[in-house]
Amino acid sequence: MRPRALLPEPRGLISEEAFVRAPVYRFLLAGFLWSFGANLVYFFLNFHLEALGFSRQAIGLAQAVVLLSGVAFAWPLARLIPRVGYVRSLELAFLLGVGGGVLLGLGLFVFPGLALYGLAGALVQGAAAPLLARLVPEERRVAFFSLQAALTTASGFFSTLLAGYLSDLLGARWVLLFALPFFALAYPLVRGLPRGGGEGKPFRFRGRFRAWLRLLLPQVVIGFGAGLVIPFLNLFLKEKFGLSYGTTGLLFALSSLATGAAMLLQPFLAGRLGRLGAIVFVQALSLPFLAALAWAPWLPLVTLALLIRGALMNAAGPVYAALVMDYLTEEERPGFFLLESALWSLLFALGSALSGAVQEALGLKAFDLLFGGTLALYALGILLWPWAFRGLERVD
Repeated sequence: MRPRALLPEPRGLISEEAFVRAPVYRFLLAGFLWSFGANLVYFFLNFHLEALGFSRQAIGLAQAVVLLSGVAFAWPLARLIPRVGYVRSLELAFLLGVGGGVLLGLGLFVFPGLALYGLAGALVQGAAAPLLARLVPEERRVAFFSLQAALTTASGFFSTLLAGYLSDLLGARWVLLFALPFFALAYPLVRGLPRGGGEGKPFRFRGRFRAWLRLLLPQVVIGFGAGLVIPFLNLFLKEKFGLSYGTTGLLFALSSLATGAAMLLQPFLAGRLGRLGAIVFVQALSLPFLAALAWAPWLPLVTLALLIRGALMNAAGPVYAALVMDYLTEEERPGFFLLESALWSLLFALGSALSGAVQEALGLKAFDLLFGGTLALYALGILLWPWAFRGLERVD
């Protein structure tokens, strides 16, 4: 039985009282704050490590540590989250984010700090989507998942814009410390959420391997392709066009804003094309813009391609999350999203490490090869989407 009464009326404006009272809106605000800090870390980690004296190959390995820490803890967390509950898992994630951010931001123990931060992200990945699914009725999932994704993605506009100018003002060496207050502010918001639901239910994988494999395969193929270039886009643009930190931050801030806007359109597209059709449509439409981003020689065209590519490719995420809920029982949802994140991260990390080594050997010319590989893998992943859901039985 889903807690429909926790939601205010879906039509009309939301009053301040309803915002504070309704758990789903507290959850959305906590997610926005967490994402503000996480986007700051994600977009400026490369510059921070570069300022600490890390080589390009070491930067690639550092990116891999963040992702692989989630992989290493995926199975234990799949067992832990259903037992302790979604809310306590998010509380722990925000505390770990603060601890890891202190170590990373001060440059004291960079790799342990990256591991703690990656573990925090894994906890968020495993608990957030199942919790949101409990807080909203089934017929409103696409709308609320899209709203949540739009808010957290658009937060990247403000965080990267701020970080870009802070890097120019203070140096990239200290910028990541500004993520810590946002992780800390998210903590009391999740503490106020109801703790019922998602607690004490055993995780069972038996008999679900085939269904999970089909649902996960397109994601992990795309993840490997993304790892080849996405972690290095800021360095690629900075080197290719000689951009300042502030200008680079502005470009990625605008990209986050465009992605957030595209996510708000997903309920409309899902209504017209169906949820699966919306995923395939927007991701396929992103491919020409990725090619323009890679090989166009003019900064205005590359900027436009950066905005549109990111918006289209990432806008499908909330629709996918809402869609797979129909094929998963509640007790398996945390485990599925953790495994999805772990596999995606593993392939993304391998792609990132490989990319760092290729760049170390070839320099800027390496991106011609890397972008070509990303385009091919994205196309393969998109072609796999219809196969992934064909014939699967809904369980929700």
